[in-house]
Order: sequence, then structure tokens, then C-alpha cells
Amino acid sequence: MEIDKNSLGFQILQNAFRFLVNVGFVFVFQMIFGMENTLVGVAIGVGFTMLPMCNLDLKPMTMFLIIVLLYGGSGLIGQVTLINPWLAFISNFLFVSLIILLSNEPLHSKPNISFLLCFVFAQSTVVKWEQFPMRMMACVIGGLFVGGCVLWRWHSHHYGGDIGFKEQILRCQKNRSYLLRMSFGIALAMLIGSLLQLRKPLWISIVVMSLTQLEFSETLERIKHRFIGTLIGVVLFFIFFQVLIPQKYAIWVVMLLGYVGFFLPDYKYKQVINAVSALNASLVILDTMTAIETRILCLTAGILIVLMIYLMTKLIRKLHIKSMDLLKNQIDQFFLKMETKKEVAMK
Repeated sequence: MEIDKNSLGFQILQNAFRFLVNVGFVFVFQMIFGMENTLVGVAIGVGFTMLPMCNLDLKPMTMFLIIVLLYGGSGLIGQVTLINPWLAFISNFLFVSLIILLSNEPLHSKPNISFLLCFVFAQSTVVKWEQFPMRMMACVIGGLFVGGCVLWRWHSHHYGGDIGFKEQILRCQKNRSYLLRMSFGIALAMLIGSLLQLRKPLWISIVVMSLTQLEFSETLERIKHRFIGTLIGVVLFFIFFQVLIPQKYAIWVVMLLGYVGFFLPDYKYKQVINAVSALNASLVILDTMTAIETRILCLTAGILIVLMIYLMTKLIRKLHIKSMDLLKNQIDQFFLKMETKKEVAMK
């Protein structure tokens, strides 16, 4: 019998399998490494379900080393916030730059998503120093596991290419504006969260990460969808979990929404589900109104950071062009004067 992969029945079963794999991975990860590493497990789970399936043009061993380095580095650099927020600002900027330099290409596959998520999650949920060894084990072992899955699947399906570390860095550094905007934006969002001692600093940095895109038109589109989606999510959250559904059933509704999300891949629909899920999860440490206010304030702050950095880079680019034009004109005038003096002397 031939299976119609476009049929609704097949999509229901396929998405159910994908959902169970995601939930199962996070559940096992949490059991092994502890509740404090749950979000790290979510990010590594994204890599587990995504990276082995991507037929990228990197050498398999190069991809393996990138995975282990960036997952492991996420746990290490994310912890610097406990030492000093300003030192963390510098290290965060440099590490996000490294993520972009090693995983931004090929653009259509977006391999950097899982690494950025892991770093943002690790930094926003820093652990006590006595828990730090377990955090590092979670990141490194998770990286080794995902990297191993990549090697196995790429070998069995003849995936991969000839791009090594040097070639990967050279082609990723071409989009310098995107690299600087993403690195500075995330580092600034994390600094603000640390200085203000926000209880949900993730809600600013994840907004900046999500909205910073290669093209500004796409950024504006995402701002619109994220803002509207968050407001709809806030309304649905209040109706569902404060009026209709008892809190003891909330986790099942959130899981159902997560499953429904597999049928709604568009960014604008994902934001509604993300807002509902995030607000419900925050009730562990926040009351309802504080959670809603914090979510909206962090969204607004993240949008302002993204727009401010874009305007700054645009201004700097214009000043650079003007200064180069001015310098060129001065050089041309200098040589013109020299040529004129030479002609006069010859006469």
C-alpha cells in the first residue's frame, strides 16, 4: 500500500510522533540532568530533531566539533553573569559572534537557531556554582549526543560536503551587519536583564534573538506578528487559565497547544502558542497580572532594542560612506594640486 503523505491522517500521526519525540527527549534530559537544566534540554532537543536531518555542506567532523563547542560554550559563557554583568556583556557579545561565525550558513537551513536558543536559555537560567558541573555535563554530553547523531545519519544518508572551519568562518562573516546586530542586541538584552534583576530575563533576550533578521523588512514583519501574537496569547491565557480551566489541568492544555503548533508552522501562529505557554510556566514565580505585565514590557523593550540597533547601524553605515567619500575627495584634490604645481613648474 502506498501512503499518502499529504493526507490529514498521515500529518496527524507524523506530528504526533514528532511531538512525542520532543517531549520525550526533554523529559529524559530533565530526569538525567535536573529541573534546572530543562530549558537547556529544550534547546538541545531542537538540535536533536533538526541538525541530523539537515543536509548541510559542511564536513561531518567539522559539524560535530561545532555542535560540541557551541553547546558546551553556552553553559560556560552563560554562567559568567554570576561573576560580573559587565564582564558578561563582553563575553556574551563575543560568544554570540562566534555562534554566528560558525553556524550562520547555509542561511536557508538556519543551523544557528538551536545554538542561539541554548545560549539564551543557559544565560537566563544561571545555576548556583555547586550546580555548575551538572550544567556543563548537560551541555557537553548533550552536544556529544547530538553530534553523534549527526555523524551517524549524515554517514548513512551520504550527507555533508567539503566546507571546513576556515571556509565556514569566511562565508559566515560576510553578513557583518547581521552578526553585529545579533551579537550586540542579545548581549545588551542580557545586560539589561542582569542589571534590573528581572525574574524572567529570557523574555527580553529571546525577543531580540527572534526579531533580529538579515533583512530589515523581515524584522518589521516579525515585530508585527510577535506583538499581535503576544496580545492574543495574553487574552487566551487569561480566558483559558484564569476563567475556564482549573490550574491542575493547565499542563495538559499547554501540551495540546504544543501539539497543535506542529500544524501551524507560521511564525505569527507560533507566537500565540508561545505566549500562552510562557505565561503559564511563569506562574511558578509570578502572579497572573505580574506575568502579563512583565511579558508585555519585555516584548516592548526587546522591540525597542532591535529597532535602536538597526538605526545605529544604518547611521554608522551612512557616516562611514560620507567619511570615505570625503577622504576620497581630499585625496583627489591633493593630487590635483600636485599635478597643477607640476604643470606650472614645467612652464
